[in-house]
Amino acid sequence: MRIWQYRANKNLTNRVSMNAEYKKRLVFTSLVSILVIFVASTHAYVLQGPHALDLMIENLGKAKSLFVSHKIIYYRAEFVDDLEQLSPSSESAHSSDAGDISDSWGRPENKFADGMAEIQETMELDGSLRFIFSQAYRSDARSNDSERIFIFSDGKSLTLIDGNSVPGATNRFDLFKDILFYHSREALVDRLLQLGVDVTMSSLGRFEEKIAFVIGAQYPDESVSQVWIDQETFLPLRWMIHGVDPAGESDTLEIRYLIWWKTGKIRYPSRIEFYQDGNLVRVNQAINLEENPTFSRELFDIDYLKTAFPRAPVQPIVPGEPEEPSEVEKTIEEFRRIFE
Repeated sequence: MRIWQYRANKNLTNRVSMNAEYKKRLVFTSLVSILVIFVASTHAYVLQGPHALDLMIENLGKAKSLFVSHKIIYYRAEFVDDLEQLSPSSESAHSSDAGDISDSWGRPENKFADGMAEIQETMELDGSLRFIFSQAYRSDARSNDSERIFIFSDGKSLTLIDGNSVPGATNRFDLFKDILFYHSREALVDRLLQLGVDVTMSSLGRFEEKIAFVIGAQYPDESVSQVWIDQETFLPLRWMIHGVDPAGESDTLEIRYLIWWKTGKIRYPSRIEFYQDGNLVRVNQAINLEENPTFSRELFDIDYLKTAFPRAPVQPIVPGEPEEPSEVEKTIEEFRRIFE
C-alpha cells in the first residue's frame, strides 16, 4: 500500500513538473513571437515622405537664427603604388550652452575598393555660416588674402569673389544648407521637388548600421535623388543629388550630415561630408555654434550688395579647353585659383 502511494505521488509530482516546464516554454515562445512581430511591424512601417520631413524639422529644433564658424577642407583622390593609411591631423573644439564638446577631424581613411587611391587634402579655408531660418543665408570662405561669399535671400542668390559680383558662380556644394534651412514642411517639400526628390515615394533603408527613411527612392535604388532621415533620431543622415555632367554622363553629389551638436534648442551637424561620384571631396568641420544671434540686414541685402560690388568681367573661353568643367573641378579650380 505504501509503495503504491509512493509511486502515485511520484507520478503526480512528475506530471506537475512537466506541466510547469511546458507552461514556461509556452510563455517563452509566446514572448519571443510577440517580440518578433513587434520588431517586424516597427521596421515594416514606412512614414510618408512629407510626414518624415515634418518630424525631421521638429527634431532639428526651433531657432530664429544661427551662426556657425567652421573649417572647409577640400580633398582630391590621388592614385599611388602603395596605399597608406591616413590619420586625423588636428582637433577642433565646440562650445555652446550645452557645454564644451571636442572632436578630432582631418584626413579620412581610404575606402577605395581597388586599393590604389589615396585621399589627399588640397586646401583648408576658414569659413562662417549665417542662417536666418526660412528667410536668408550667407556663407563666407576665406584664405589669407581672398574671400568668397555666397548669399541666398528671398529666393535670389549672389556670389561675391574678392569684392566682385560673379554671375553663375553658384554650385551644388552650396545646396547642403537647404535640408537645415527651411522650418516649414511646405517650403522644404517644394525645394526638394525643385531639386528632383520625389517626396511622394518613401521606403526603409540601411546605411552604416543605421535604419533610415529614404525619401525619394525605393531602397536600395540609388540612381535617383533622395534624402535619408535617421529612423531613431529623425535627423537628416544623407542627401544624394543626381545630375548630368557636361559630357552627358551621370554625376552624383552625396552630402552626409554627421556628429550632431546641440546648442540651446537647435541641433546642427558638426561634420558635413561631400562625396562626388563616391569620392570624398570636401568636409565642413564646425568649430563653434551661436544660437539666435542678431545679424545686420546689409549682410543679406542682395540688391544693395550688387550696387556696392562691381560685376566681375566675363572670362574668355580658351580654344581647345572644355566650355564647362565638371562640378567638382569647377569648385576646386575656382578656389585654387583664388586662394593660392
